[in-house]
Amino acid sequence: MSNELTFKNDLLEALESKNANKLKEIFEVVPTIDIAEALETVDNVQSLIYIFRVVSKDYTGDLFSYMSSEQQERIIKSFSDKDLIELLENSFTDDIVDTMEEMPANVVNRILRVAPSNLRKDINTLLNYKEYTAGSLMTTEYIEMHENITVKEAISMIREKGREVETIYTLFIRDAKRTLVGTVHLDDLVFAKENDIMEDIMNRDFVTCNVNDDQEEVANMFKRYDLNAMAVVNNENKIIGIITIDDIVDIIVQEAYEDVSKLKQVGTMEEPYLKTSVWKLVKKCLPWIFALMILQIGTAAITSAFDGLIASFAVLAVFSPLILDAGGNSGGQTTTMIVRSIALDEFKKGDLKRVLWKELRVSAIIAIFVGLFAVVLTFTEMAAGVVNIQDTYGHDIWLTRLYISLLVGVTLIVTMIISRLIGCLLPFFAKMIKVDPAVMCSPFTTTIVDIVSLLTYFIIWKEVFAPLIIPGGII
Repeated sequence: MSNELTFKNDLLEALESKNANKLKEIFEVVPTIDIAEALETVDNVQSLIYIFRVVSKDYTGDLFSYMSSEQQERIIKSFSDKDLIELLENSFTDDIVDTMEEMPANVVNRILRVAPSNLRKDINTLLNYKEYTAGSLMTTEYIEMHENITVKEAISMIREKGREVETIYTLFIRDAKRTLVGTVHLDDLVFAKENDIMEDIMNRDFVTCNVNDDQEEVANMFKRYDLNAMAVVNNENKIIGIITIDDIVDIIVQEAYEDVSKLKQVGTMEEPYLKTSVWKLVKKCLPWIFALMILQIGTAAITSAFDGLIASFAVLAVFSPLILDAGGNSGGQTTTMIVRSIALDEFKKGDLKRVLWKELRVSAIIAIFVGLFAVVLTFTEMAAGVVNIQDTYGHDIWLTRLYISLLVGVTLIVTMIISRLIGCLLPFFAKMIKVDPAVMCSPFTTTIVDIVSLLTYFIIWKEVFAPLIIPGGII
C-alpha cells in the first residue's frame, strides 16, 4: 500500500510540475492500468492532455483505453483533430469501439469524421455487429499469412507489422481463396527452419468461432481449449477478425458479475459502486424486493390455511423458521451449482436424468444427516428450557419432546430432498424456456421451497404426530 501511495504521489507531483522526464520514467516501470486508476482523481483535462503530448505513443493508446468514460469524453472534446487522429492510430480498433459505445452521439460522429478511411471502415464494421457477440468483441488487427510463404518471410512480416497488431503469438494461415486453413504459434515458427513452408508447420486442428456466437460461448471455448487467441470467421469460413485472451478475461469477469447480481436480485450496474448515484442503486434493488414480497404471498396463504393447527399446538410456530431456512439454504446450494455448470456449458443433451439421479443420492445423504442433527438439536433446546412446551396433553414431558423433535427431523429429511430436487430442476426449466437461469431460479427456488416446507411440516404434523400427542387428534 505504501508503494502504491508513493507512486501515485510521484505521478501527481510530476504532472503538477510538468516534469516530462519523470512522467516518462513512471510509464516505463509502472503498469499502464495502475497509472490510469491513479489519474481518476485528476479533474484538470489539460493535465491529462499533457501526458498524451510528452509520453511515448506506445503507452498512451493503452492509457486511454483504461480511463473512465468521463475522462475519455473530456479528452476527445479537448483534442484537436490532429491529436485525435494520432490517438486513434495508436489504439486498437476494438478498444476504439468499446470507447465509442460509451460516448454521446456528437463525440462518436467526430471520431468517425476524423478517422482515416480504412480505420473508419473497420470501426463501422464492428459497430454493426450485435452486442455481446463474437463480432462485437473481435479486433481486425492481426497477422494473416498465406500458406505457401516460408518461415523466413513470415518472421520478416512479423518484424514489419508486429507492433501494429493485437498479438503475434498466434498467426493465422489462409489459402488462395482467403479461407482459414491453419494456425501457427510463435514458438513453432521460431524453432522451424528458415526455408520451411507455413503449410508444413501449421496446426490444422484449430478452433474458431462464428461472428454471431454469443460471447459467453466464446469464453467457454477459450477455457476449454486453453487458447490465447481465436479466429472469428463468417459463414463461408473466411477469417474476418480475432479475439484475444485479454478480451475474454474481461468477459468472464463481466459474466460472473452479472450472474452474481442476478442471483442476488440486483440489477447489473454499469458504473462502479461509488460512482453510482443513490437513486440508481435504489431503482436497481427496490423492484426485486417488491417482487419477492409478492411471491411470498404463497407462504402466507399456507400459514393462514393451517392456522388451526398452529393454534392447537403453538410450539409448531417456534420451529417453522428452522424448517424454512434449512430448506431454502439447501435448495439455494443446488441452484447455485447447477446454474454455474450451465453457464460453463458442462451439461450436454440428455444429462438431466444423470443430474437428477446424482442429486437425489446427494440430497438423501445430506437430508438424513441434517434430520438426525435436527432431532438432537431441537430435543436439546427443549430439554435446556430454550423452548418451553406449555401443554403435554397428559403425556410424559420427555415423550412429547421426543415426538416434536422427530416431527422436525422427519420434516427436514423430506423437505431437503424435495428442495434440492427443485433447485436442480428449475435451472434446466429456465434454460428450456430460454430464460436466464440466474435471473429466474433464485427467487423461484426460495418461494417454492418455502411453500413445500410449510406444507410438509403441517401435513406430517396433522397426519402422523398430532394423533400421537393430542388425544383424539387435532382439536
